[in-house]
Amino acid sequence: MKPLYFLLPLAVVAASCQQNGQQANKNTDSLKTSPVNMNTCFAKISGKDSVILHINIQDGNAGGELTYNYFEKDKNTGTLKGQVADGILRADYQFMSEGMQSSRPVVFKISGEQAWEAVADSINPEGIPVFAADNNALHFDSIPLKEISCKP
Repeated sequence: MKPLYFLLPLAVVAASCQQNGQQANKNTDSLKTSPVNMNTCFAKISGKDSVILHINIQDGNAGGELTYNYFEKDKNTGTLKGQVADGILRADYQFMSEGMQSSRPVVFKISGEQAWEAVADSINPEGIPVFAADNNALHFDSIPLKEISCKP
């Protein structure tokens, strides 16, 4: 009976080590899903509101189009240019709204077939959203944009 008492803790430790190894593999696998080169579209449709992102990423440089179409609000359509690092797209969004050209930063987390838009930490005195500089401190919308086929 005594050998069983000795083997039980050893089995628990072995199982724990195996689970930690599996978790480490999951973490490195998620890094592999960070986009390096891609040309794809994402969309989020909620009721009468929609957000459509067409993004082209080449070696960390990103460009594309972004459209916000919120019910009973002016549609914002424009281009974005930025960089992608560790699956985080930080870009400048140039758009037309109410007949005026505007610009503001946007941040998206891209992983696999989904993109999550970051929520600004604050708004500066000029009305421009401010995002955390540290990617780990960013907050994202709980509902992602999902990959769709791009329209020609």
